[in-house]
Amino acid sequence: MFREMKSRIDLEMRAMLKSSEGDYGVKKIVPLLSEGIEDFVLRDGKRIRPVLFLLAYQGYSRIDRLLNKNLVRAAVSLELMHDFLLIHDDVIDNSDTRRGKPSLHNWFNKRLGFAAKNAIGAGLSIVAGDVVFMMAFDALSGVKSKNEYKERALKEFTSAAAMTCAGEFLDVVSGAKPLDAINKNDIYMIYTAKTARYTFSAPLFIGAVLAGADKKQLTKLSETGVKIGQAFQITDDLLDIFSTEKEIGKPILSDLDEAKKTLLVWKAYNELPGKDKTAFLRVFQKKNKTVADKKNLLSTIKGTGAPVYCLKEARGLLSASLTAVSSLKMRQAYKNELAGVVSGISKKLDIVAAKI
Repeated sequence: MFREMKSRIDLEMRAMLKSSEGDYGVKKIVPLLSEGIEDFVLRDGKRIRPVLFLLAYQGYSRIDRLLNKNLVRAAVSLELMHDFLLIHDDVIDNSDTRRGKPSLHNWFNKRLGFAAKNAIGAGLSIVAGDVVFMMAFDALSGVKSKNEYKERALKEFTSAAAMTCAGEFLDVVSGAKPLDAINKNDIYMIYTAKTARYTFSAPLFIGAVLAGADKKQLTKLSETGVKIGQAFQITDDLLDIFSTEKEIGKPILSDLDEAKKTLLVWKAYNELPGKDKTAFLRVFQKKNKTVADKKNLLSTIKGTGAPVYCLKEARGLLSASLTAVSSLKMRQAYKNELAGVVSGISKKLDIVAAKI
């Protein structure tokens, strides 16, 4: 079911990009902008957000409804929101790659013959991200549903986008703070706002509300989505340490390189004795870390037991999520698919656990 939905989403994304050439006139005015958006949006991805939308919609529909073009296009809005946020995030983090290819700002610089770090590419990338968000909103606003349901869906969509931007803001601010000024609640707030809300909670809510799910189910779905999203982010932090660039489509140890205040780093730092804290900070806060620096940090983190702590945190969240999913009033086939998504995150944790 997941593969079938993903395939339909990929096809609709291509169709939407083709039709948008005439709808928005971007390609006619600036072909390079349209080409850059198409290159980025059509890169291979998990499509987890639109799939969750479709699972929730079908799960709360009284009967199996065909995945018509209108519904799939509405689902695509969640993937386009994701792309918009990734494009901007890569500019903020000055990331070189995304999904195994150059980040969009690097892509623009290369096509225009500028150096990889040229600010022109960053500016153009921000513009492209803005266009992608407009496409996302347009895709969802065209969904055929009761006005009441549609209004709630659109409100959740814009609210989730705003919350994610707020999470990005918090993440940037935390990056400027000393590590000892960050606490666990701060980190979870960022995980919730920057990742969990728009990745899991909002897609489930929007799909379910368009299908007519009641208020209690919508609340439960949102809360469950947040737990899954938090576990997903902790898992992503661990994969950044215990994975390969080929497996995750971006450079490994990037969180350490960028001095990200993740749960993993927070726990490791707080487990160190005073003098070792000073030594850890000296390397962690360096702007241009060498390979040896990152290996040193990684060795220290492993020695504190922080990876095992994070595994336990994520597994606890996933266990609670599976319990919550089992009690949802979704139709069983779609409930099983949602439980499978949770189990998929758990399997990634098992892979990480084997490397620790």
